[in-house]
This record gives sequence, structure tokens and C-alpha cells, in this order.
Amino acid sequence: MLLTHQAKIIVVGTSHTIQIADPALKPFLESLCRDFNVRGVAEEMNEEALAEKNCTSSIPMEIASALQMPHRFCDPNRTERAKLEIRQENEIRIQAWLSSTTLSDSELAARVKESYATRERYWLEQLRTLNAWPVLFICGADHVASFCELLKQQGIAAHVAAEDWASNNTVERDAPQAARSSP
Repeated sequence: MLLTHQAKIIVVGTSHTIQIADPALKPFLESLCRDFNVRGVAEEMNEEALAEKNCTSSIPMEIASALQMPHRFCDPNRTERAKLEIRQENEIRIQAWLSSTTLSDSELAARVKESYATRERYWLEQLRTLNAWPVLFICGADHVASFCELLKQQGIAAHVAAEDWASNNTVERDAPQAARSSP
């Protein structure tokens, strides 16, 4: 799917615990939706992960609902991850151990990076099918830099509103002045 020149993604990095349970995140995301005229909300999350944490919704999902805009879970579930061969660092370590393979730190890092890249391309495809621009995207803080690099390579404008948002330690850049106020 081709993207128009209006395609823009506002990225908020945080922890998944905050993403589903920190009420202080809500006003920050709401202000970003207003300040960037957001038309959709998406996140690195899926229904399976929410259920594992005994949750039925996330804060980004609640915001999308309250603002009556589309919401998309962009993270693949376990079945999709297996099909796409997406592995977490611990899975890569266990797989190597089970095959009696010794991984150097640099080889482990390369495999994790490759797995992240596959996962982040999956997110981008989900955002493209959502097709609501500009879109607010919430992901784990450890993905912000690499995901934004992917967006840059694809010619998609990205604004990092928070590299690692925490209710008591927000690092922000590229956000309008109104969105930079303390949560």
C-alpha cells in the first residue's frame, strides 16, 4: 500500500506495564492526540498479551475508544511470531543452547536485532492497513530508535514524543510545546 505525503507516526516509547496500567499515561497520550491531530491509535500489544496480564484493554485502546478513533494492536501473537520466526532474546539463547551452539555476544545481538527488525516491519504493515494518519504508536522503549530508522528508510515522517515515557521520568523531543508539559 502506498502512503500519502501526510503519513506521519507519533512514537511514544514506554514499558508495557505502564502501557496497560499507569493512569498517568492517559493525559499525556490525549494531549498528543490533540496536538498532532491524530486520526488513529496503535500499539505494540495484542489481545493474547493482555489476557496473560488479566487485562481486557490497554490505556491506548481506551483513549482511542474515548476519542472515537480507530485502534490497532500491531504486535503479532505467539502463532504469528512462530510463523514469522520472531524470537525474544531468551528464546534465541535457549535455541542455541539446545542445539549445543555457543553464541558470541555480537552474534546474539545480531540475531536479536534481526528478530526485532522482522517484528517492526510487521508493525509497519499493520499501521499501513490501519491507514489513519497521523497515527499515535506506543511501543517498548527499546524499539524506538530502530523503529524510527525503519520509518525513515520507508520515507515516513516520525516524531518521537517520548523515548522512554515514565510518569516520573519523561524524556521527550520533537513534540509540540503543549505536549511537553509534565504528565
